Amino acid sequence: MVVRAILVALIATCSTWWFSHVITRTWLYPIWSGFLVGIVMGKPMEGMMLAAAINLPYVGFITAGGSMPGNAMFAGSVGTALGLVSGLDMTTATTIGVILGSVAVMIWNAYMSINSIWVHMADKFAAKGNLKMIRFCNYVPSFFVSLILNGVPAFLIVMKGAVVGDWLAACPQWVIDGFAMVGGILPALGVGMLLNFLGQKKILPFFFLGFFLAQFLGLSTMAITIFGAIIAFIIYLFGKDKEKEAA
Repeated sequence: MVVRAILVALIATCSTWWFSHVITRTWLYPIWSGFLVGIVMGKPMEGMMLAAAINLPYVGFITAGGSMPGNAMFAGSVGTALGLVSGLDMTTATTIGVILGSVAVMIWNAYMSINSIWVHMADKFAAKGNLKMIRFCNYVPSFFVSLILNGVPAFLIVMKGAVVGDWLAACPQWVIDGFAMVGGILPALGVGMLLNFLGQKKILPFFFLGFFLAQFLGLSTMAITIFGAIIAFIIYLFGKDKEKEAA
């Protein structure tokens, strides 16, 4: 269990550490970090389902400037770990994950505030022309800040997560029902936010196209995804040809 807790802590750390986002932006989304947590915990299918449920409220998630409605990175990794250790169902895990994400906004703000220290340190080394220390300030300190703020809570939750399960078991039934009700509403909220974005004239036809392909032709999600990727590639090629003609 200790090894699993350490690996989950590293996943939670990397989901926030900026350098991992250079490798792939999927670290930002609960469905990826939670899936990795499920693999580490030895329950990949359960982890994937919990991660997908936690990810739904964040489907339309966007961070505009300094406004961050929730810490999706923390909710994905830590929420999935908590759900697997405590044996939570998907609706309850979704609610707990979103609550964790909302509270963890303070962790994100602390992470960004502390990291500003290394930026000023890098400026001083830049004035001296010390490239090695500039790289050091950019990579190393931010990793350990994320390890402390995100990795340590994830480690403790894996090690002591069963306590949460006992606490939920001791809760009155109306509290559990409340969690289940909120957990059922939150995914609809996330989908609603996504549909609000899809309401643009250029995007809306593709939404209805995907809906009709699934509803009337019975195509799977993977088939529609491949079909959509082909259409996007064709549009991209025609767009490049138009740019060349205009040039």
